[in-house]
Amino acid sequence: MTVKLRDYQQSAVSKVCSSAKAGDRRIVVCQPVGSGKTEVMAELCRKAKYPLVIAPLIDLMKQARDRLELRLDERCDIEQGLMRADLRRRIIVGSRDSLLSGNRYKAFGYDRVSLVLVDECHVGITPRLEEMLKHFEAQGATIVGFSATPYKGKGKSLRYWPRPQVVYSLMEGIEDGYLVPPKCFMSESKSLDMTLVDEVCGEWDKKQLAAVLTAEHYVQEVSSLVLQTHNHQPSVVYACNVRQAKLLTEVFERYDKKTSIVHSKQNLVERKDNMDAFLRGETKIIVNVGILGYGWDHPELRNIYMAAPTRSLSRYEQRLGRGTRALPGVIDPDMSKEERLAAIAASGKPHFNIYDITDSSRSHQLLSALDVLDAKSRACAKRRERISSGLSMDGTDAVDAIREADEFDLAEMEAKAAELREKRRALLVGVTFDHNSRDLFSEPEEKKGRAWRMLYGKYKGQRLDSLPEGYLQWVHESSKKDSPFKQAVQKELDRRKTAAA
Repeated sequence: MTVKLRDYQQSAVSKVCSSAKAGDRRIVVCQPVGSGKTEVMAELCRKAKYPLVIAPLIDLMKQARDRLELRLDERCDIEQGLMRADLRRRIIVGSRDSLLSGNRYKAFGYDRVSLVLVDECHVGITPRLEEMLKHFEAQGATIVGFSATPYKGKGKSLRYWPRPQVVYSLMEGIEDGYLVPPKCFMSESKSLDMTLVDEVCGEWDKKQLAAVLTAEHYVQEVSSLVLQTHNHQPSVVYACNVRQAKLLTEVFERYDKKTSIVHSKQNLVERKDNMDAFLRGETKIIVNVGILGYGWDHPELRNIYMAAPTRSLSRYEQRLGRGTRALPGVIDPDMSKEERLAAIAASGKPHFNIYDITDSSRSHQLLSALDVLDAKSRACAKRRERISSGLSMDGTDAVDAIREADEFDLAEMEAKAAELREKRRALLVGVTFDHNSRDLFSEPEEKKGRAWRMLYGKYKGQRLDSLPEGYLQWVHESSKKDSPFKQAVQKELDRRKTAAA
């Protein structure tokens, strides 16, 4: 079955092909969840001589195999567990773990692979996986990684992979009418106090975090939020650990809300039964721990609850992406951008809801939808503060909020430019200097030199050696963490004590 590629999908195929022809052996394609990366993979498989598709999970592998066969009208074989691929087939879809087991990827027949497509390339980058990919690279194959989040938790580059050469962002997908926009809610928890959780090497202490998130008051608050807002619509709750997931499920069922729960410690049969019950609509709420982070498609999903705070940007974006798919049949391949936007707005799912559960101080160390949707906010604290303060607990269209922020920034920039132009007009041109204005035999003027200046407060920008001693003493005592600035304040106080003696 031939499928008409969308503009950005066709562009991705063209860029991958041109990069490969230019000699690139490692290429990364970044597309948001729900944007149809399988279509890009299928087209690349159509063009390649002997493609190998690698997936991190069995479900993703079988899903990729079925879609490729449908798109290409060609049988694809599987390499997984006891199933050995018939290497006479042109296209092989393999489980990453199975290919690595016993170095099966070195078997005769894999030496002809010309293209390796790695689905969810941000997952599980180990030395053994690198070794396998480098093996195919050495044989002349081009390695292409696909991910909605091709970076580490805080946006740093992935091991082995380069920065993405092909990028189509989540916001572009929303603004082009291919993805459903989110409505964001800042849901303040009175009992959640993240100051009780220490940081270890930039990450939260797992035991302390678990204790805070499984406390009775917090569980009751999250449960109450879900029960009051899910409106009998398909909803997913992201929990921190199995204990929290079970506690939430117990509360839901106490109120006669039949709930599915999925986590990694379940046996596969139980997990599949719970998942199927949710997909069939028998349950409207599914609570999960580490299972529905990626590779899960459910266009009917309406509500996403972040009951487990995370500092991982990639993990948050993967969760948010679960809600971006439009309902089946809403978008037609021949529609224009305006028609797609109108179709989504008029559909049964004009938006989906995402609930950011934050502590009473609205701590900015907790990631929110804003961090994913607006990259500018991650680089500009003032912009983030401005937009965050506008995200109400009653729900805000994040896309509109970001557009308003763009308009504000543009107006501010234009105002500063106008002010600068006025200052320039006021400058006198052609002024001459009076060379006799200073006595050449007078005492030399004090050189300005480099010196520490006050970083904040009413004396911001002034040299430390010009500030009152009492104020410097207060600054030193109120600075909790040792820093070069605090050391400079102490040095100035010591200097004054020595001078007084």
